[in-house]
Amino acid sequence: MKKFKYLYLLLLGIVCGLAFSACSYEDDDYDEPSFKVLNPELSFDGTGGVQTINVQADAQPTASVIEGADWCSVTYKDQAAGTYNFDVTVAASQEDEATTATVRIIQGYSRKDVTITRAKKGAVVTPDVPPADMNKTAMEVAQLMYPGWNLGNTLEGGDSKNLWKNAGIETETVWQNAKTTQALIDAVKAAGFKSVRIPCSWVMGHITDAEKCTIDPAWMKRVKEVVDYCIKDGLYVIINQHWDGGWIEHNGMTANADIKTTKAQLTKIWTQIADNFKKYDEHLLFAGMNEPGVGAGEGDIIGVADMSNRIAEYEQTFIEAVRATGGNNAKRVLIVQGPNTDIDKFVANNYMSKIKDSATDRLMVEVHFYDPYNFTDLSEDKDWGKYCLYWGKNNTNGSEAGRTADAKYNEDYVEAQMKKMKTNFFDKGYPVVIGEFGANQRLAIGKDAVHDASVKDYYKAVVTSAINNGCVPMAWDTNSGLPSMTIFNRAGASVSNANMLESIKAAVAAAKWPAK
Repeated sequence: MKKFKYLYLLLLGIVCGLAFSACSYEDDDYDEPSFKVLNPELSFDGTGGVQTINVQADAQPTASVIEGADWCSVTYKDQAAGTYNFDVTVAASQEDEATTATVRIIQGYSRKDVTITRAKKGAVVTPDVPPADMNKTAMEVAQLMYPGWNLGNTLEGGDSKNLWKNAGIETETVWQNAKTTQALIDAVKAAGFKSVRIPCSWVMGHITDAEKCTIDPAWMKRVKEVVDYCIKDGLYVIINQHWDGGWIEHNGMTANADIKTTKAQLTKIWTQIADNFKKYDEHLLFAGMNEPGVGAGEGDIIGVADMSNRIAEYEQTFIEAVRATGGNNAKRVLIVQGPNTDIDKFVANNYMSKIKDSATDRLMVEVHFYDPYNFTDLSEDKDWGKYCLYWGKNNTNGSEAGRTADAKYNEDYVEAQMKKMKTNFFDKGYPVVIGEFGANQRLAIGKDAVHDASVKDYYKAVVTSAINNGCVPMAWDTNSGLPSMTIFNRAGASVSNANMLESIKAAVAAAKWPAK
C-alpha cells in the first residue's frame, strides 16, 4: 500500500510538472529561442507614415497587429546580420486625441509587444531622446568610430543659386537619385562600419527667413530622420556644415568678407542645429565646416597663414554657439577643420593652438585624404598631369603606358602623412578624423586586374595607416556610376563594390589603434 501511494504521488508530480511547463510557454520571460526588440515603442505624427521595428533573433519571428488594426499594419521587410526588420504603416489620424496600437512579435514560445503611438490629427511628434552617457572623451569616442562611411552627395546637395533661400527637401536627390532609407543604413551597419558622416547643407536651399537665418523646419526634420536611422543601428554620426554653396568656405575666406556678419550668421545657424539635437547622446558629433578655403565662389581666397587664423575664428564661433545651447551639447564631441582640410597646411600652421573650448577633451580634428589626386579623382588628362589607373608598389605592370601614379606617393607616403597627424595631434590629445578618402574605380571590376588591385591596395593602405596612427578613416561614397568611389547601391541597399569593402575590412582586422 505504501509503495502504491509512493508511485501515485510520483506520477501526480510528473503530470503537474508537465502541466506547469505547458502553461509557462505563454510567459513573456521564456527566452528559448531568444530575441530582442531594439525599439519596443514607435511614435508617429498625426500624418502617419512608415517606421521599422528591428528584432535581433536567431530565427525569423512573426509580427501581427493585435490592437489598432483599423489604422495600423505590419509587414516583414528583410533581415541583415541577425536583425529582422518589420515595416509598420500607420494611416493619418482623424482623431482629436492620440491613439495607440500594439504589434506582437513572436518567436517560438516567446513574445514581445511593441507599442505604437499616433499623435492626434495634424500633430507633429518631437522625439524625446532619453538622457545618456556623455562622459566619454573625444579619444574614447574615436576608438569606437572606425571604420566610417560617408552619405555623400545627398543631404548636402543643391545649387548655390539658392543661397539664403528655401528649395525644399527634394534637394536630397539632386546630386544622386536615391532617398536615404533605414534599409541602406542597416546595410552599412551590417557591412561592418561603425560611424556615418552625413554632409549637410543649411544655407544653400534650406532657409525660410534670410535675415533671421531660419532653417526650414521640414529640412531639419528630414536631417533628424536620417540621423535617427543611424542612431537606431548604434552607429556614431557626424553632421556638419558642408560646402553649403560656399557661403563661408569660400566667400568667408576672401579679403573683403564681412567677418562680423558671417560670425553672427554662423552663430544663428549652429544654435538652431544644436538646439534641435541637444538631447542626443555621445553618438552624435558636430563638425563645424568641411573644406574651408576650397569651395568655389567669387573673389580670391586669402593666403594660407591668414586663412588659418580666419578659419580658427569661425570654428571658435561654432564651438561657442554649440556649447551655449547647454544640455548634452555642453560636453558633445566637436570636430574642427584646418586650411583646406589638408594635412600639411594643418600641421604647418599650429592650428589647434588657436582654438579654445569650455569642455575638456571634447575636440577632434578633421583632414581629408585624396593623394595622389591624379589616381584618386582626376577625371581627364590636364596640362599638369595625366589621370592614373595604377597605384602602389605591387602594381607597376599595368597594361596602359603612362597611367601609373608617381611612386613617391605609394604606401610609404600614406604612412608618413598619417604619422604627421599622430605626432602633431593624436599624441597631443586630439584624435583625428579622416573625414573623406577614396579612389575612383574607373573601369568595371574584372576588366583590368592591375587597376582592381590598385584600388584595393589604396583602400587597405589608407585605412591601415590611419588606424595605426589614431585616425578614424571615413570612406567617401556618392552613389554614382563609374568612375566613382561608390561602395553601396543605395536603391537596393546592397554592396556594389566588394573590392573596396573587403579591403576596408581587411585593413581594420590588420590595424591596431595606438595607445595614448
